[in-house]
Amino acid sequence: AYKWGYFPEVKEYDLTELFDFKKQNKIPKLLWVGRFLDWKHPDDVIKLGKMLKDNGHEFNIDIIGTGPMECKLKNMIYSNNLQSQIKLLGSMKPEQVREHMEKANIFLFTSDFNEGWGAVLNEAMNSGCAVIASHAIGSVPYLINNGENGLIYSNGNIDHLYKNTRYLLENNDECFRLGENAYMYLKETWNEKVAATRFTYLSEYLLSGKLQHF
Repeated sequence: AYKWGYFPEVKEYDLTELFDFKKQNKIPKLLWVGRFLDWKHPDDVIKLGKMLKDNGHEFNIDIIGTGPMECKLKNMIYSNNLQSQIKLLGSMKPEQVREHMEKANIFLFTSDFNEGWGAVLNEAMNSGCAVIASHAIGSVPYLINNGENGLIYSNGNIDHLYKNTRYLLENNDECFRLGENAYMYLKETWNEKVAATRFTYLSEYLLSGKLQHF
């Protein structure tokens, strides 16, 4: 079997501008993006917010998207008095989402096994976010090396999600290190140019009848 996946556009950034200006938030900015569906678990982000607030952490969470769980999410935000920390921003065009990713310090990806690839992970990593992602998402084992270019938590385990988030909030340098490593991995390894080169190389070997490990 050969590794293959989705290869959304990989943008190249001036890293000084990205990390020293766009991501320099006085209060850490967390971001979640997706449809408000039960298997994407946007409600886990609200539960996380409550735990962070209860434990005295400063944070802002932006949630981009719409869907059938919207009323539930609004009720959870208000019932837990999280209006100052968590904002529902509605749906946006892809270029607007990328602008929010470029400013975010941490990207939260909470889907379960119903998520196929999850191209939003490519985009968040390309935008230099320190990603905290569920292990159940299709792209996670391909894109994230835990502790090197992102953090992986056990699907559905809110305590594990909180532990990883708290770690990044309390270790700003580590947050930026993971974000920069995520960006470099997409720029140097997981992109359409590298994929095309490797596919051509593989095809030549298969057509020649030679065996080659990749």
